[in-house]
Amino acid sequence: METPSHAADSRHVNYAVIWGILMAALGVSLVLAYHEQKALASAIIFAIAVVKAGIVAVYYMHLKFEPRYIVLTVLAGLVCLAILFAGLLLDIVHVYGG
Repeated sequence: METPSHAADSRHVNYAVIWGILMAALGVSLVLAYHEQKALASAIIFAIAVVKAGIVAVYYMHLKFEPRYIVLTVLAGLVCLAILFAGLLLDIVHVYGG
């Protein structure tokens, strides 16, 4: 059985390193903004943004240390959001063209 001090040590997160990773990802996104192939750069920038959002959710919102049902609640909300976006995408394409 773990002692309380050992359990607290296993939850320690070095936020400076996480912040550095997020800033490096921001730098990569800014460099890609000046890339000649705009479609490819936009796709990569969006993928980086999704990864950064995941890092923020896992470490800064402490989802890594929460019980499973809280993580599943967050994921259920994201699935509902994706369904909403997918449903509205067809209407946006119809109105504004593709």
